Amino acid sequence: MKFKYSLPCLLLLVVMLTGCGRNFDSSGYVTSIMDTLYKGDYTSYMDFTGVSRSDVSLYRDQWLTSSAEAFMTAFGAGTPSEETTDRIIALLTQLYANASYEVTAETPASDGSPKTVQLSIRPLNILKDNYDAIQIYVHSFNEKNADFSYADLTEEAYYDTYLDGILTILESHLADMTFGEATTLDIPLEKNSDGLYTISEDTLTAIQNTLLPWPETDTQQ
Repeated sequence: MKFKYSLPCLLLLVVMLTGCGRNFDSSGYVTSIMDTLYKGDYTSYMDFTGVSRSDVSLYRDQWLTSSAEAFMTAFGAGTPSEETTDRIIALLTQLYANASYEVTAETPASDGSPKTVQLSIRPLNILKDNYDAIQIYVHSFNEKNADFSYADLTEEAYYDTYLDGILTILESHLADMTFGEATTLDIPLEKNSDGLYTISEDTLTAIQNTLLPWPETDTQQ
């Protein structure tokens, strides 16, 4: 299972995550993007781009919503209530606040374009560490569902009930979450038709799947 983002949200991010100028600080720029998305710290990114705090905050909110939708999809859930969606976003926000990453090197491009940045990321293992507990819960939920235990629920309430069990497991292990071995990704900065530097959709997804890896087997109701 991996995070898969909706294309409209990613396109907004690619438009947003831009910078320009001579002697461009590729390392600082990539770090500012990571700080914006994962830490909610917009200061450096605003300095690089001149984008207002309100606009950056709006884009981050959209990105967190996309992350929550990916979470639901990965666990085979449909659309729950707004309260459950907010609970997923709150969980992801707490997870991302623990993100550990740093730029370790840069590789200059021969044509004078921005450098490719090597980004070291320590994965958050909360999903892997709790995979067995989640599997047991999902199996139990499916058995109850087969016995029509949830037959009287609305579709929204059904997904609320299903996701509540998964969220309860993960929330209870935030304090003892472990980290995996650092993984290094190449982060190329691409210049678009307007001469602005962007991080591609595929690179953003690779960062997300490295930071918060999923077990390679399915966990779906």
